[in-house]
Amino acid sequence: MYAEMLRLAWQALWERKGRTIGAIVGIVIAFTALSYALLTGQTFKDYTTRFFTSNFGANTLFVTGSQFTDADVGVLAGIQGVDAVVPLASTRGVVRVPGSNSPIPVTVYGVNPADLQRVLPSTALYDGTMFVGSNFALVGYYVAFDRSTGQQRVLVGSPLSLSVGRRSTTIAASGILATGSVGFFDTSRGVIMDLSTFRQLTGITSYNVVIVLARDPSLVDSVANEIRANYPNVDVISPQAILQTVNTYLTAFQLFMGMLAGVSTVITALWLYDTMSINVVQRTKEIGIMRAVGFKRRHITLMFLGEALIIAAIGVAIGAILLIPVSQAGLSLLFGNGATSAGGGQRGAPGGPPGFGGGAFQISSLVLDPVILAGTAALVVAVNLLGALVPAVRGSRIDLVQALKYE
Repeated sequence: MYAEMLRLAWQALWERKGRTIGAIVGIVIAFTALSYALLTGQTFKDYTTRFFTSNFGANTLFVTGSQFTDADVGVLAGIQGVDAVVPLASTRGVVRVPGSNSPIPVTVYGVNPADLQRVLPSTALYDGTMFVGSNFALVGYYVAFDRSTGQQRVLVGSPLSLSVGRRSTTIAASGILATGSVGFFDTSRGVIMDLSTFRQLTGITSYNVVIVLARDPSLVDSVANEIRANYPNVDVISPQAILQTVNTYLTAFQLFMGMLAGVSTVITALWLYDTMSINVVQRTKEIGIMRAVGFKRRHITLMFLGEALIIAAIGVAIGAILLIPVSQAGLSLLFGNGATSAGGGQRGAPGGPPGFGGGAFQISSLVLDPVILAGTAALVVAVNLLGALVPAVRGSRIDLVQALKYE
């Protein structure tokens, strides 16, 4: 019986092709718009999470707001749940490149060579080797390349004159960093050098920032609370907490976009309500004949709901297919083709330096989340079935005698 209901529903739909195709087009638009809105928000959340995880780490804390000593570093290292502590010193300086008379302002960083890999991902390296030593340092992208012309002025291994105040030293570029930033490192106009060499050059023995790495992301909050208990006047910055806040705003944005796009789903449900109401009126005599040969009221209701289900299923299927090309092109039109990954662009190209780390807005296509797509499909189908329910029930309650007399 139910198979017969579906067969009759399918046959009835294509006897009224115009309204059927119009309803399907409406559902295609509604499903595509709602899916696109929700997937856009989810894609931003996914890329933001990836950005924070790759560039900061889920177990990282930055302690700032004071000048820290080696004794403070020892105290922080002794906190329960801490895996490692990386002290970071910085100051302002200038670099002079052979063949150029213009000094280049830079931020000079001092870090222990053994800790470099802990705080600077390999994706931050544009060229050369991720290494700092007594005579070697990592230089920022706009130290190595002229920002206005794109011409490379520093090669890997090239000597540089680095000055801080009245003190100067000569270093060689062991590597060139990609543009971007990681925590408190400026990889565009920075020079990262060995901590002992930094101290000899600058005379600075304290630290501006201490990076604390927890053994596990779940311990970040307890470690942060312990740091504040020991140093109540410092600032403890947790990228994980920032990420949670950002994702809260992105979730609100996603819901707002979904509500705007959801209006189209309500419109299609009203359209289907109107279509089914017309169908019931036009098929009154057919309903009477079906009742006369033994079809029950629930069968009539199921037949009209079957028509609505077929329309919604076809619309969702077509919308899902359309989402594939739309997801690839949509964000490219809004945000361009995305930034080039580290080492992936033309070296020294003006206006297009390489970035790194999978930046939060280096998005060229939507992430097609199957859970969101399935949920959107279920919602669109359910809303449209609800729109068809009232005329379907109304059709099943038509008086048999009046239906047979209807012309």
